[in-house]
Amino acid sequence: MPQHDRFDPYDHEVFLAGPKAFADHGRQCPLDHYQGKFDFYISSDYDDVKNNVLLDNDTWLYGKGSGPKRLSKELSDIGVMTDPPFHSGIRMVIQRGFNPQNLKRLAAQIERLSAELIDSMKTMPEQRGNFFELYAMPLAARLMCIMLGVPERDYLQYKEWADQFMYKIFNDTTEGAEGPDAYQLAQGFMAVMAERRKLLEAHGVEPGLEHVGTLLPNDFISRYLCDKVDGRYLTEWEIISMLSSIVAGGNETTMNLICNLLWRLLEKPALWEQLKANKDLIPGAIEESLRFDPPVIGMFRTAAVETELQGQLIPKDARVMYNIAAVNRNPAVWDHPDEFRLDRPESDMRKHASFSGGNHLCLGIALARMEVKQVFGMLVDRLPNLRLTGAPTRAPGFNFYGQIDLPVAWD
Repeated sequence: MPQHDRFDPYDHEVFLAGPKAFADHGRQCPLDHYQGKFDFYISSDYDDVKNNVLLDNDTWLYGKGSGPKRLSKELSDIGVMTDPPFHSGIRMVIQRGFNPQNLKRLAAQIERLSAELIDSMKTMPEQRGNFFELYAMPLAARLMCIMLGVPERDYLQYKEWADQFMYKIFNDTTEGAEGPDAYQLAQGFMAVMAERRKLLEAHGVEPGLEHVGTLLPNDFISRYLCDKVDGRYLTEWEIISMLSSIVAGGNETTMNLICNLLWRLLEKPALWEQLKANKDLIPGAIEESLRFDPPVIGMFRTAAVETELQGQLIPKDARVMYNIAAVNRNPAVWDHPDEFRLDRPESDMRKHASFSGGNHLCLGIALARMEVKQVFGMLVDRLPNLRLTGAPTRAPGFNFYGQIDLPVAWD
C-alpha cells in the first residue's frame, strides 16, 4: 500500500483495497494535498468534515461541482448543483416528491419489481448467477426510471448513460468530457417533457402541481414541470440538473448499497443467519453497510475563500474531497471500526457521513432506507439459502464503491 506522502486515490492497489485504503490514509494524514491525475485536497478528520466542510456553506461551495473538476457549464451553478439560499428553494421542490404519500406509492413499485426479479431467479435451472445483474441493478435502475417518468423498458440505456456520465466526472481529466453523456440524458428527459407540455396545452391549462397524478403521471418530470422556485417555473436545464441527481442517487448508490450489504452478510454466513432469525436487525445492518462500505467513498467541495484545515492554508477555488470512508471508520466514534458488525449501539448507527450532511443532506435518504429494508425483507423470506460462490468484482472508478459481479447461489 502506498505511504501517505505518496497516496494516490487512483492507484490500482488503492482501488482494490477500497474504503479501507482511504480510512487508513485518513488516520495517518487528516489533510493531504493530492497532486496527480487531478489536483485536490483530501479532508479526513471527522470534525473537519462533519462540522466544517458539510456545514459551512459560505466557505465550502457545492455549486462548482461535487467532483475533482468543474462540471460542464450547463450543469454548474444550476438546479441541485447550487448553494444556499437559492438551493433551499430547490430542495423544497425535490422534497415534495419524497413525501409520505409518494414513498407509499414507490414502496408498492419496489415490492412489484422485487417479486418479479426473485420469481425470475427462482425459475433459473442452474439456481446461481450474478446477483448484481439479476437483481440489484435492474431493481434500482427500473425504479429510477419509474421515479423519473421515462420508459421503464429503457432502464439499461439510462443506466449506461448515467454510468458514463458519473465515471467521466470523477475519472476523466478532459474538460467537459461528461458533456456528451449529459446531453444523451438530457435528450431523453426533454422528449418526455415535451410530451407532458403538449398534454397540458391540449387541456388548455397552465402547469400546476394539482395536475400531477391527474392530467399528468405522478413522477418527477411532471412535478418539476409544474412546480415553482422563487415564484417562477424551473428552466429546462434546472429540471435536467434535478433529474440527473435522481439518476445518480437512484441508480449508482442504491445498487451499490444492496450488493455491498449482501456481500458482507454472505461473506460471514453467521450474519446472514442472524438476519434471517431476526428481521429487526435489517435497519441496523443497512446503517452498518453505509458506514463500512459507503457507496460513495468521497465527494467534493470548492473553497469560496482562502481558508484553513488542520492548520494548513487552503487556497480560494481549491477542490477538497471529504473522505467519507475515513469519517465512517473513525476509531474515536466506533469501536473496532474496521469490523462489519450487527451489534453496534443504536445511538452510533447513524453517525456516518454516507448521506452527506447540512444543506446538502441526501434528499432520497428516507427512500433509500425504505427500499433496502424492503429488499432484504423479501430476500430473507424468498431466497433464504443465498450464499456466495466466488469473490465479487468491484465496479470501475475511484470514488463509487460497489460490486458489478456478486456470484451467488440460492438453491
